Amino acid sequence: MKDLNEIEILLLEGLTVKYPQFKSHIAYLKVTNRKLSNLGLDVQLDYENYSGEFDETNALFSNGKNIEIKGLKEGLSYVIDITAGQITSIEFSTYDEKWDGKITDFKIIEPD
Repeated sequence: MKDLNEIEILLLEGLTVKYPQFKSHIAYLKVTNRKLSNLGLDVQLDYENYSGEFDETNALFSNGKNIEIKGLKEGLSYVIDITAGQITSIEFSTYDEKWDGKITDFKIIEPD
């Protein structure tokens, strides 16, 4: 399992504004797989050494922010999946642009 990268941590911290019960989860999350598709990147997450309890929350979270990234005209959108109280994945999507899955020089843009 791999550590979360900078953008994954920032997005998960944004999730905790709406769902504060997940703030303690971030330290235990690890990446099990990052899989590139034609128009996006699917980041699968799992817990390592977590002894807390999971609630019954089921949600898809995206706060409407766009991720500006070098090499993409329209940037990226994202959604965080919470199933049975566990953060299970982050899915990044382009707006019909080909992308190599690398996130460098990014900026998170607030919605208008």
